Amino acid sequence: MAEFVTKIACLALLGAAGMALSNPVNAQSFDELDRLSDLTVNEESGIAAAQDQAARGLLLEALAALERVMAVYPESLNARMLHAFYLCAIDDQQGARVEINNMDEDDFGRQNLSELRARCPAASNEFRVLPAAPVQGGGKKG
Repeated sequence: MAEFVTKIACLALLGAAGMALSNPVNAQSFDELDRLSDLTVNEESGIAAAQDQAARGLLLEALAALERVMAVYPESLNARMLHAFYLCAIDDQQGARVEINNMDEDDFGRQNLSELRARCPAASNEFRVLPAAPVQGGGKKG
């Protein structure tokens, strides 16, 4: 009997997984990932995509785009500086501090690094998070 219950549970999980994989939203997400992957192969378009995402309040996505750019262009000064700033914006002060401290003053400039350090604690205030979409029917059951 226990073996039968286990088989039924496995079939139910497989069915749920199949339904999730056939969801059209996932296909759109994969298309979006492909598009971003293509954009981040080029340094300038990858940085522009990250800036666009950050402007829409999608800071984690912006960080991911910059990480892809830095994987291809590890010496990209703009991507590294922006990545550190976006870490500040998501309130990862420690991660940002590590990144900033690893930046060479000769490459980035003392003034730029000083400004980044000064702006870091309040960076999250520079980005507004988009409000959640309203719930249909006012969200109340009644």
